[in-house]
Amino acid sequence: MTIILSNHDQQLTIKLHYGAANSDLYITAVYAKCTPKERRELWNSLELTNLHVNGPWCIGGDFNVILDSDKKKGGRPHRMNKSLEFSNCMDNCGMMDLGFVGPKYTWCNNWDPRRRIWKRLDRVFINDDWSRIFQNNIVNHLARIGSDHRPILIQCKDSNQEGPKYFKFLNFWTNQPTFLQVVEEVWRNHVNGNPLWRLHQKLKMLSRRLTQWSRRHWQCF
Repeated sequence: MTIILSNHDQQLTIKLHYGAANSDLYITAVYAKCTPKERRELWNSLELTNLHVNGPWCIGGDFNVILDSDKKKGGRPHRMNKSLEFSNCMDNCGMMDLGFVGPKYTWCNNWDPRRRIWKRLDRVFINDDWSRIFQNNIVNHLARIGSDHRPILIQCKDSNQEGPKYFKFLNFWTNQPTFLQVVEEVWRNHVNGNPLWRLHQKLKMLSRRLTQWSRRHWQCF
């Protein structure tokens, strides 16, 4: 059963039951407005919603503001005071940013190259309760098709789901003409986070890509 917990013009929060963990989940979809004054209503709404959340909570969507100055490319330098209310709201709600896999920016104004601006406006946050149920959360920045925003896809796996499938590297792959191309394509992906996290995520992506590549060429493996 799904219950609408909060229905605001900039966010929708639902509550549903996740049988595998015998727990309620809270999921919020955000579509923030353009001005700081309008977004202040969103931050207030999320903090009020937080008072009614009692369990795993995930917040994601278009927040229409960046959190860090390095999440913008082009245009005027970002003033961090514009991010303060957003940052405080996420802290007050006990949320942490999941990071991402893929291109660094999720939005582009699509203007000519001299005036082009890129920003990371779309994010996914979770609280501690969510991370305890879903130990493996990955946010993917997908390709922009007919929009100024990239879709974001979150993949969540809990401890009760199927165990890991171990990756097996086959030495003869290195002699194949397209092997290095596959590796280079994966390694060019931008991954957010500390160096060890970035390496971990790229190795995971590479193992999946090499497995798919191998199956296409040698179905017996």
